[in-house]
Formats: sequence, structure tokens, C-alpha cells
Amino acid sequence: MTREGYMQEAISLALKGSFNVHPNPKVGCILVKNNEIIGKGYHKEYGGHHAEVNAFKYCIKKYGKAKATQLLFGSTAYVTLEPCSIFSKTPPCTSSLIKYGIKNVFCASLDPNKKINGNGVKILKENGINVEVGLLEKQAISINHDFFFRHREGRPFIRMKIAQSLDAKIALSNGESKWITSKKSRDDVQQIRLACDAILVGSGTILKDNPRLDVRKNIRNLNERQPKKIVLGSSFLKRQNDIKILKGTAEVIVFSKEFSSYAKEGNLIQIPIKKSTALQDTLKELGKHELNSILVEGGSKIFTSFIQEDLVDELILYISPKILGKESIDSISIEPPIILSGAKKFKIYDSMLVGDDIKIIMRKKNKYK
Repeated sequence: MTREGYMQEAISLALKGSFNVHPNPKVGCILVKNNEIIGKGYHKEYGGHHAEVNAFKYCIKKYGKAKATQLLFGSTAYVTLEPCSIFSKTPPCTSSLIKYGIKNVFCASLDPNKKINGNGVKILKENGINVEVGLLEKQAISINHDFFFRHREGRPFIRMKIAQSLDAKIALSNGESKWITSKKSRDDVQQIRLACDAILVGSGTILKDNPRLDVRKNIRNLNERQPKKIVLGSSFLKRQNDIKILKGTAEVIVFSKEFSSYAKEGNLIQIPIKKSTALQDTLKELGKHELNSILVEGGSKIFTSFIQEDLVDELILYISPKILGKESIDSISIEPPIILSGAKKFKIYDSMLVGDDIKIIMRKKNKYK
């Protein structure tokens, strides 16, 4: 197998950690000696062993400690991300690579985390290990797109999902919206929720729909975590009926200008913000909570605010072949541009049929080539 083949195998392994390692990146590792794979592993869950350590464990289990120690000495490691060099939930992976006498390390990409970026490679080289960075770099970065985005941009990657009619309406004038799109579209949204770290809505949506904002059990595996829930505004906390988003173990973060101090109660966190810079402050604060990606789900005022302030990195539209009419509620109602060239712009990335609906994925033109 070629070097590219081994790294591709490591990338495929890394993907097995999808949905369970947030906010950490997905990482895979292949260990090779004399053109034979002697170990392989991936980061399985947040707080658990990293890919390199799991690869060593695989080798020891397969060959026994004595033979594995001999095989590992002088072997080559193919890792999809720079080995960590800091103590966190687990010891640094650089120490394990040095301990077992690894001779060569092919690293697809440096870690964008400033605490690690380049330090892992430096430590390995200082200990006599040959290190090459860049093998299948684009492919390796693509599986951790949101992780790289947060560390490079200082805020989470923002996805916005809108389920609307053919005439761009999200509800009738009386607020009725169940269901504009098909069941297949609603099931598809569950997969998007599962891939994001948090779901964001306005307090008006909570008051109107009282949603759970979670991933249904028939969609996720029991070991997969639920996304956090973010609400802009606190008026929903005054309602007398049970508030569904407060059920369960997922953390609920509420931003409101009405709070004068930071308060925490059970799984509810309340954070004060200034109205004039609400969205910018919110995203900056959420970056501190290690959220790589956020799915914005409504309602109309929230959609409009995010689009107006150019804070949407990916827009996902589910368009139903229904027409709701001019008195119904618009999905977005932003201020019009003075001239056509000033219009908000997205690039269509993909489109497909989902049930009876059309799904269109659009991204910022300046973020993707």
C-alpha cells in the first residue's frame, strides 16, 4: 500500500468517531512496519483515549506486549492530525509516540489549536522522530471543517436551516407551521442536528412551539450526545407550562439583555448581553464554550438578524411545493440593498430532492473555493 493509501485508511478510521468526539476533532491513526499494518485506532469519544493510543492498544492486543514492543520500535505512524502535546483529558500523544520508539510520523495537518499548533511536531523532531506534514491535507481538514473554522475564526460555524413554502413562507398568519415540509425532510434535519454542537432559536419560537430541540432516539445511537440548546431572549422562562427544552441533560444556554450577572441553575446557564451587539457578543461567548458549529432554526426574526449581519456560513433550505400566500409569515425580511450588486450572496453548493421537497445547501461565496 502507498503512503496515500495508509493515510486514506486513517481518515476512514477517523470518521468512525463522528457524533461522539465533540468538541474534539475526529482523528485516525495507522501504524506500519515493513509495509504491514500493525496497529490502527481512532478517537472514539470525548474524554477517551486519542487515536494514537488506541492504535498502540490494538497492536499490543493483537501481538502481545513483548512482540508489539519490538514491532512498534522503528515503525511509521500515519495520523490525520498533529499529535497533541498538552495534558487535557488524557496525556499528550507525543509522549506515547516517543515512548514506543516510532521512527517516522506522517501527519496530514497541523492542529489549528494555538496551544498545539506546531508544538507537537517540534517535540517529535527534538526527540529524533522524522515528521512530514501535508499528506492528504485537504481531505483530512475536510472531515473536521467546523473544528478548524472555530480555531481560525474565533467563533462557531453557523448553519441556518429554513423549512419554507415555495413562496418563502414559514407559517400561516396565525402561526400554524406543522407541517410545511415532508416527513423525509424533517428526518433529514435530525441528521443535521446530530452533526452540530448546538441548536439556536429565539425565545418566540419556544413560546409558540415549545420544541424539545433534541435528536430523536430512533435517529441517534444511545452513546451519541445531544446538542446543546441556545435561546436568544428569556421571556419563555416566565411561561407557566412545562418548558420542553429544559428536560433532559443537554445544557441550555440563554442569552438576554435582562440579566445583570452570570447565573447557573442545573442545566440552565443564563448570560447577559448588550442589545446593540447581541449577535456578535453571543457568538464570541459561544466560542468560549468550545462549540464548533451551531444550527440556527428560527424563527423569522432570528433568521433575518443573522442574514442581515452576514453571520450565516451555510444556509440550508427545505422548499416545499406548497404556496401559503402573501399574508403568511416570511422566512426572511431583511432591508433591501440600494443597488442589485449590494444584495446578500450565497453560492449553491448542493441540491437534491428529499421526499416531496427540494433541499438546497448554500455557502458564503468568500468562504469556499
